[in-house]
Amino acid sequence: MSPRPLDKQSLLVRELQIMDAALDLVSKTDISLLTMDKVVAQVPYSKGTVYGHFSSKEDLLAGIANHSLRTMIVLFQRALEHDGSSRDRYMAMQFAYLLWSLLNPTLFRTCICAKSPAVWGKASAERMQEHEALEQKMLTVWHRIIDDGLTEGQFTLPAHMNKQQVAFSGWAGGYGTIMLLSDDIESCAGRNGLYLEREYFNSMNIYMDGLGWGPLSTEKDYRKVLHQILEDRFSDELNELRSRGRQLML
Repeated sequence: MSPRPLDKQSLLVRELQIMDAALDLVSKTDISLLTMDKVVAQVPYSKGTVYGHFSSKEDLLAGIANHSLRTMIVLFQRALEHDGSSRDRYMAMQFAYLLWSLLNPTLFRTCICAKSPAVWGKASAERMQEHEALEQKMLTVWHRIIDDGLTEGQFTLPAHMNKQQVAFSGWAGGYGTIMLLSDDIESCAGRNGLYLEREYFNSMNIYMDGLGWGPLSTEKDYRKVLHQILEDRFSDELNELRSRGRQLML
């Protein structure tokens, strides 16, 4: 008798196990040294089963990138549900991204590497289509908050920028701050005395004040607002960070 086919949920659990094994390997060595054989050796499944989920190392990395988007979107949507001004919600979403990066440092690094042309040129068409759909879903959340700010009259688009450019600038600033102040980057004079979350907060306020997105940081205690948002919306994530010996310093 042939084995009973697994249901969709069981297949997803198995796929997550395979991706977790790959991420564990990446956390211990360079991503360029990752191979499918190494992944197979880390999971209780045959080589054929693993290849049944991922057609190649590149397809596996693309799957990891998709997984990262799915987990980020969950946090972004929670930030979007915050009952406050559009700027409050934008700040909540930016810090949701920071929390996600702190809780998933290997996933944070790997999902960016998975965006390289070398990966996407070999990933399955199905995986790439899923990625495009997930990216669109994520952008919808960012654009929703920008639309709210515009509708509320809290700011206006600069004459030389559209919504996509405004959203990209905010994301790029957050990503750059995380990368440059990451524990994985060797310390240098330029970052002495700088703390990731404090500079992330400062950078975000400079960006939003520059857009004229009100109320401005001179008009409202956003540090107090942010503390409240984090405790209300992301208490589980904060507790997980604390259990790892990491306390946010704002």
